[in-house]
Amino acid sequence: MNIIALNGSARGLRGVTWKLLNRLLKGLEEGGAQTHAIQLKDHVISPCSACLTCMHKTPGLCAINDDMDTIYPYLKDSDILIMATPVYVDNMSAQMKAVMDRCICCLEPFLRIDTADRVRHPFIWNMPGKFFLVSTSGFPETESFAPLIQTYRAQAANFGSYPIGEICIPGSIALQMAPHLLEPRLDMIQHAGKMLSKQGWVDPNLLKEINKPIVTREKYLEIAAQYEAWARKSRGETGR
Repeated sequence: MNIIALNGSARGLRGVTWKLLNRLLKGLEEGGAQTHAIQLKDHVISPCSACLTCMHKTPGLCAINDDMDTIYPYLKDSDILIMATPVYVDNMSAQMKAVMDRCICCLEPFLRIDTADRVRHPFIWNMPGKFFLVSTSGFPETESFAPLIQTYRAQAANFGSYPIGEICIPGSIALQMAPHLLEPRLDMIQHAGKMLSKQGWVDPNLLKEINKPIVTREKYLEIAAQYEAWARKSRGETGR
């Protein structure tokens, strides 16, 4: 099993998103999968210009020459795409969205009725057959992931792929300020990765346990107050 993992966090290796993804990848590798992780923040990926050259002049090939050229081969050769992104303004990061937009070069300009009885584009080349989402949010409620999950599932369907699961842990401020709180959950994520590698899916009950809020909303606000105090001190504010 070949797996391509895209970390769309602007914080790269310093972010909570990478902590979650890294442990998932360790579990996948323990189960025998071949993984390749890409830190999108370290790559130059321009937004799609909607020139449609990939559909009308050079089928399957994007006209923009940048670091997407190094990512396309992994997308074509992988069984699973892991999309790892924090929630930014209620959806995926700009870095991740740019990659997904640039993948329209896998589509024909023609329209057909697909297997789900929807009018969609057929494919010039295939994206990974399965998508998996990893995310965290600065808010403590699990509902903050709803727009992102909806988008991720729609993208998987539009690319002829199947969304096989989501790891979405809320409360990233607490996980940064008190990282020990995350450790038990990371062990569960590693187990989920091993399960995904061996059987191609993760037990929904395990995902449900992983995605539970780690602290109560009241405790989260207490930890967030510590972060606010640090931020105000960094800005030179006093007396509050």
